[in-house]
Amino acid sequence: MPIMADELESSLSTSGTQSVSLTPAQEELCRRLDELYDPYGLETQPSAMFRGAIFAIREAQNNPDWLAQAAHSLREILYPLDTTKKILKKYGSVFLDKNDNNLGKIYGCLNKLAHHNSTLSKPDFENLIARFETSMQRALTRQSDVQNQIDEIVE
Repeated sequence: MPIMADELESSLSTSGTQSVSLTPAQEELCRRLDELYDPYGLETQPSAMFRGAIFAIREAQNNPDWLAQAAHSLREILYPLDTTKKILKKYGSVFLDKNDNNLGKIYGCLNKLAHHNSTLSKPDFENLIARFETSMQRALTRQSDVQNQIDEIVE
């Protein structure tokens, strides 16, 4: 007997998934990612994709496809950035040109992993995520952020 759409929705919504707690730096990255993409009216917020990737990693022992799923989520965040600089320029990124090559390399790694073409250990993937976070934090740094850091040093 086929499952009806409302039954499927009900089973998914009551599946008991736990929320993903992030570090303060990851929460700030999520805020900036959503702010970056807000003018483009995406159906799925980049923060949800990032949280999904972190959740997939934390649940790796229960999910044999965790690597491809997490890589796919992170790749989807970077996809528009890989195709154009306009989004980051409009956002006001200070370090855009210095960050391009690194984001491109990370995107390439994630793209390969998302297509199930590679295996990577969990620690190595966590290192890739750390590179992703650092590169995105840098790419999403505005002149006002730099000024605030200078003010903190001077005070």
